[in-house]
Amino acid sequence: MIFFYTQYEHILGRKFITGTLKKENQPQQFELYIITPGTKFLGLPMGGGLVKLSRLYTMNGELIHARNYSPEIKNEVKELKKTLKIPYFKLWKGYLIILVIICVAAVIFAINNKIKANKYNDQTTHLNEALNNLKAGQLYGATFFTDAEGNSINGLPQGWIKIEKIEGDTIFVKRSLKTETDKALFEMENISKFKPTTENEWNSHVEKINYPLLKKGLQEKDNDRFDLLYIGKDNEKYSGVTISLKGAE
Repeated sequence: MIFFYTQYEHILGRKFITGTLKKENQPQQFELYIITPGTKFLGLPMGGGLVKLSRLYTMNGELIHARNYSPEIKNEVKELKKTLKIPYFKLWKGYLIILVIICVAAVIFAINNKIKANKYNDQTTHLNEALNNLKAGQLYGATFFTDAEGNSINGLPQGWIKIEKIEGDTIFVKRSLKTETDKALFEMENISKFKPTTENEWNSHVEKINYPLLKKGLQEKDNDRFDLLYIGKDNEKYSGVTISLKGAE
């Protein structure tokens, strides 16, 4: 991982002074800065203020090394340092900014999760209500474990089923010809774009589903999916779950 750290000098203050350098007799004017080293990460101030340092420049911009300071210049440095305070908050506020960003992100994440949870609960409630009032013509969102003839398939495609009719213990259903195969999680939004609107968009094969088993599932509390099994001879061909209902139109 690459860390984008930069070092910089934060200016605490400056003043013009007149003085003589060590081993020189001629006084001259200088610009004296007091700085403190700081650190930035991605442009955010993330530390500094551990020490006060001096920077002495001639009027031509030449940096004078501290070993060349005369006693009078050293005293000027000492006195200027006393008047300057280190702004720790300004130097370290990057951590506060990051904390605020994390908190805002956490709130947004929590709100999004709440919205999704409410949407999921509404979807589950609507599914239960629809199945408790099952009738011909209803459309449901589902995940398929077999094809329309009860043969094993790869993956778990998502699509639609339509209730054709109900006779005794048997529900007669048809599947949509189009399915969604790229989404791992089921959401009604994923299949709403290809909801069949004509008879030609439904598989012609009618599947016979065990109605008593579905009723048993409806008696369970907080059930968010309902697995369908074939009935009669179709069950003898494939006895496992063929369709899992997860949403209602």
